[in-house]
Amino acid sequence: MPKQSTVKSPERKLGRPFGKSSDETKKRLIQAAAVHFNAQSFGEVSLSKIAKSAGMTGAAIYNHFGSKEELFIETVKQHIQAGIHVMSKASQIQGSWKQRLNNMLTVIGEVQKHENRFPLITSVAQARMVREPEKYVEIIDLRNEHSLIFQSLVADAIAAGDFPESIDIAIAGDLLMALTVNGIRTVSFYHPEPRDTEQIIAAVRILLGLNP
Repeated sequence: MPKQSTVKSPERKLGRPFGKSSDETKKRLIQAAAVHFNAQSFGEVSLSKIAKSAGMTGAAIYNHFGSKEELFIETVKQHIQAGIHVMSKASQIQGSWKQRLNNMLTVIGEVQKHENRFPLITSVAQARMVREPEKYVEIIDLRNEHSLIFQSLVADAIAAGDFPESIDIAIAGDLLMALTVNGIRTVSFYHPEPRDTEQIIAAVRILLGLNP
């Protein structure tokens, strides 16, 4: 009679798909959370639905995140970090501040065409940051880092003599970010078709006095 093996199967942590690393599981949960937080308000989002979308049990979330808010914060952080990466790269082309901004608008437009829903996650994060800023310090810091990209354009516009030296660079940078990134997303909610995005980008260029 063959001798039975005494080797034990590897223990499976509750909620984690067998054979998946901790980092990969966390990534899948954040990707699933982004879909739900982008489509619904914070209170409407269900952790069990997020886990189901990721192909996991609800326990998997608590292996990585202590609460829905903690998962939300991490999701928002990655959302902003992705935006910083894209905008930073788009702004680094050679040319004037107007050429750099034009390139950034083109990239924003391409990204927006592939976002078939209004990103509620941004507006929800802003509202929660106002109420509980101490919980959202990391997000506030990332948001300020994002603004620096637009502030650099303002600084270059001042150096080129296109903006007056008296303009507040931080305020102007925040406004430029709001008019472009946030403004385009907001208007896209009311005009969601890909062809509408092209018209939105064209309108922003006209309003900002940029050449196509």
